[in-house]
Amino acid sequence: MSIKVPPILKLLFFLTTVHCVGQIDASRPVKLFILGGQSNMDGTGKSEELPADYSVHPENTVTWDNKKKTWLPLGTDSFAERRKFKFGPEIAFSHKLAKKYPNHTIAVVKTSGGGTKLWKHWLPGKPMYVRFLQNMENAIEDLKEQGISYEVSGMLWMQGESDAEFLEWANAYEENLKILYKDVRLQTGKKDLPIVMGRISIGLLRKTPWNFDFTEVVQAAQDRVAKADKNVRIINTDKLETLKDNTHFNSESNIWLGEKMGKSMLKLMK
Repeated sequence: MSIKVPPILKLLFFLTTVHCVGQIDASRPVKLFILGGQSNMDGTGKSEELPADYSVHPENTVTWDNKKKTWLPLGTDSFAERRKFKFGPEIAFSHKLAKKYPNHTIAVVKTSGGGTKLWKHWLPGKPMYVRFLQNMENAIEDLKEQGISYEVSGMLWMQGESDAEFLEWANAYEENLKILYKDVRLQTGKKDLPIVMGRISIGLLRKTPWNFDFTEVVQAAQDRVAKADKNVRIINTDKLETLKDNTHFNSESNIWLGEKMGKSMLKLMK
């Protein structure tokens, strides 16, 4: 049996929603996190599979809608909507940080694109990196206009699968990653910006719809970058379960990855 909602209640709900959209508690300073990568940063977790602890998000968390240029509750931005509300590591990550910093707003700005390559799309001046910086700048400008105190507190990176397709690309990954991290720190004005990255999974060497023959070369490059930089932490994803394509993390794995990224980020922020 359907229940009819009086028009006045519909109007009140609409007005309340409009009033809340884009609003951040100005009494709280913001810890801003920038997220980048390819499809496993996009996320392939299903919102309906979120466990109870993650189905309702902390009130001190927000995500930046790159298209609408406004702040929204986690998982409700235009990008998530277009992808039928799939989620990535940002959900569990934000929950972890929100619990640690209850007197701050945890704000995430995610820029990601499936199949994008570090050498082709993410180096300074390349299309995804330009978009990445613009989204961050738009979010910061909005905070400034609202008079809200903020700090760019860290970066999450989940990428490298596509660079494992050819040996030339894989061999260039280490130096390219150093270039990326150096420029992100330059652009944010934080020479010691904490960075947490997910290492691509060895499962990519199983049968997939794509070719990732040089996965181990990219993995080794990521390990070396993390070892050489005291402000970088790396998450081993080899044991994470994936979808049938042996490439994309399932819902449980996206939660696990976000939790691990959150724990690593908190250690770096100390």
